Amino acid sequence: MNKTALKIFISFSFIAAVTSIILLCINALGIAVIESDTKIYIHNHTPQYLIENIGDTLIQKEDAYILTDDIIPDDCWCILLNDNGDIIWSKNQPDDIPTHYTIKDIALLTRWFLNDYPVYVRAEEYGLLILGIPKNAVGKYDMEYSMDWFDTLAQRVFMIFLFNLILALLFAFLLGFKLYQNLKTIITATKDLKNEKVVKLSEKGLFSEVAKNINETSNAIERKNTILTIRDNARLNWIAGISHDIRTPLAIIMGNSEFLQNVKELSQQNRKKAASITAQSIKVKKLIEDLNLISSLEYDMQPIKRKNIKICPFIRRIVSDFINNGLSEKFEIDINLQYEQAVVLGDKSLLERAFFNIINNSVKHNENGCTIHIDEYKNSHFVVIHIYDNGKGVTDEVIQNMSIMPKTTHGLGIPLAFKTIHVHGGTFEGYNENGFHIKIKLPIQI
Repeated sequence: MNKTALKIFISFSFIAAVTSIILLCINALGIAVIESDTKIYIHNHTPQYLIENIGDTLIQKEDAYILTDDIIPDDCWCILLNDNGDIIWSKNQPDDIPTHYTIKDIALLTRWFLNDYPVYVRAEEYGLLILGIPKNAVGKYDMEYSMDWFDTLAQRVFMIFLFNLILALLFAFLLGFKLYQNLKTIITATKDLKNEKVVKLSEKGLFSEVAKNINETSNAIERKNTILTIRDNARLNWIAGISHDIRTPLAIIMGNSEFLQNVKELSQQNRKKAASITAQSIKVKKLIEDLNLISSLEYDMQPIKRKNIKICPFIRRIVSDFINNGLSEKFEIDINLQYEQAVVLGDKSLLERAFFNIINNSVKHNENGCTIHIDEYKNSHFVVIHIYDNGKGVTDEVIQNMSIMPKTTHGLGIPLAFKTIHVHGGTFEGYNENGFHIKIKLPIQI
């Protein structure tokens, strides 16, 4: 499972679940508050408040009752019954209510209604107060619960909460899984785009716009790669054709110039000219070889002549060739080979050209001479070849562009060496430190 998509899925599911639970708790609390609010306000007062104040302000004077504070609203009414069920005081009494009440009538009206008037009762020492409010002002329902219901209320509340939790988690999982599937598809598509693979996503659903953009990007990359492939194939074929066409006349020129420089009948000056032709022909031949090598390495074509190479004798031979081919006395090569058993798998001619270019780079850029050091040692599963000099170093531009093939033959040496080491599975590091340093790592076979 993709780690990024899984992380998003878990986070989204957790947030959705917590949010659902919080909402459930808030809703439950809201319902409880709403259901517990049974107070009905009549002109900013509850019926209970009105009847209590009536009872407190109703006084008896001789045989009559007087309300000292007129707190009864005009659309409400109130009566006072004596023990015989007769009305002995009233205020705003409607015409459609009885004037005498039996025990049965009292029992019925205590169930909250009298002729459809919602009523409230209060027993006082001097009688029974009945307060009536407008019809259809409130609804009253009789609800009774057993003690067993109250005893098991906590368990039922817990079960309801657990059910809501499971339901919330289920919804969160379904929503999160759907999101995870979409994100996983998009993340996989972006990885394929990075590797320049063709991507075709369905342009439907929540991420339709993202899918559309990815598809368009994939199509653009595919068109670009097609154009580049056609161009690169044409370039490789052109280089291969030119190289092949030049080899034959160049071989004739080199053969004839070598013959002429050894003809004694020619003057010394003409023999020197023939030698110059030979030297320039050799240079052209090397440029053609470099051109083919660039074409091979630039497109990461692997060496085809791989074999085991003992690295220490290999380095000694390259150094000997430099010294024997007229290395100036201004230069000194110091070698320190510590791991004689090191064997690498590679193309001998390619690696030879790479090491030659590195050493030759120190010679070319230090006209006043320098000491070139070559250290070799083992580091884990790699053999390290450290080539450095005590010269003037190179520019920052050379170090920054070590991996980039130049557009001309100037400065080919280091980029060719860089490419060669990388196609052999190694690493190539260059830096200035009291001279120019190059550190190469190649996988050890033995």
